[in-house]
Amino acid sequence: MNLAPRSLRNRLVLGAAAVGLAFAVLFGIVATWRVNHAEKQAVQAALQSRVELARDEVAADGSINQDAGSPKTDLVQVIGPDGTIRASSPALAAAPALIDVSAVQSSSTGVEGRRALQRPDIDLAVLAVPLTLTAEAGSPAGTGALVVAVDAEGFNAATDELLGLLIAGLSAVVLAMAALSWIFTGRALHSVTRITEDAETVRPQDLASGLPVPHRDAELARLVEALNRMLGRLHESHATELAFAADAGHRLRTPVATLRAEAELALRETDPAELTAALQRIVHDADQLTSIVDRMLARSRAHDRGPEPVLDVLTAAEGRWQRQAELSRVNLSVRTDGGITPTTRCAELVEIVEPILDNAVRHTPAGGAVDIDLQIDGRPVTSLVVCVSNTGEPIPADIAPHLFDAWVSSRDATVAGGLGLWLARETARDLGGDVTVVHDGPHTTTFRVRLPIITDN
Repeated sequence: MNLAPRSLRNRLVLGAAAVGLAFAVLFGIVATWRVNHAEKQAVQAALQSRVELARDEVAADGSINQDAGSPKTDLVQVIGPDGTIRASSPALAAAPALIDVSAVQSSSTGVEGRRALQRPDIDLAVLAVPLTLTAEAGSPAGTGALVVAVDAEGFNAATDELLGLLIAGLSAVVLAMAALSWIFTGRALHSVTRITEDAETVRPQDLASGLPVPHRDAELARLVEALNRMLGRLHESHATELAFAADAGHRLRTPVATLRAEAELALRETDPAELTAALQRIVHDADQLTSIVDRMLARSRAHDRGPEPVLDVLTAAEGRWQRQAELSRVNLSVRTDGGITPTTRCAELVEIVEPILDNAVRHTPAGGAVDIDLQIDGRPVTSLVVCVSNTGEPIPADIAPHLFDAWVSSRDATVAGGLGLWLARETARDLGGDVTVVHDGPHTTTFRVRLPIITDN
């Protein structure tokens, strides 16, 4: 099976030619039937008129009045009841009986047929009708046959010529349809070719300008406009990623410079205690850098893993979360709704909830509480809703409008934080969900995560 792409233009032309050929065949069949039917009717009419004229020229004994001289009676034959030829026109003088008289005697309307004669060399259409005859020279009286004939070659030649013209005309129509289809599709696809050529030259910096819109072609215009909207979204995403990378590089310079300065100071220290303290600061800053890099990598790997069972990932992460809360002397509780079953699956749950939990633990005073509540919500679609609440001070007024922006943090800038909430929301939105702040009171702050789920029945 050949799966290679074929030219759309060729397929359209072949389709038009196939349609034209099918039409030509059907039309030819109908036209041929009509032509043959018309020929048959013309022959019948000619034979009937000759029968009427010949009756007037035939005597009761079967003799023919040879002085009539009508061209319509030049092919006449009278056959007696016993099958003998009683009289013939000069053109049929040497011809045998053109019809079986017994077939005529048993028919009230007559008998039609075709006969090919050698002498004379002629194809005849024959009509024989019953004729009452008297006895004559050994031939008994009774019902004989009056036979008239017409030359069928003229009718056949006219029919063949008409059918030939019909075939030639239909063939010309099919070829014309194919040629016109080739021309029109070429003109129609010229715009597609230009769009393809323009698309081949698009560079990353050209995404915002998009492709030229062919306004003369409504369908192509809609397609190109949709492509331009897609290119616009790609441009925005590309610009955002570039800005983020540039901002990240700029912001990472501070902790890297701090690390270098602390390392240089540690090299100068001679007091073991001061050297140990300097190394501890270096390790702490290195951990912060590692955290930032890990979060940036997590952002780039947002969809590497598929949906995982919610209960399984919670079981694996809850122990780590509890240890983190204990180190900060915070009480942590995790509650799951009964609607969450072992088959309920969700993607990137821990990667989204963990930065929010980390933010909640860091901003909860010692002795405070952090609650994680998971439940199923069927409005507007079935989703997993995770609420992370913590006690403590509300979000600072200057931070609240930019809470989910990258690099926004209430901590000192040298720690290089501020990626967690941004990463959580962007990852959730990539999956079709979202992260929002639903309550920010004097003593409690609640973040809500909504993620699509997959339930296997």
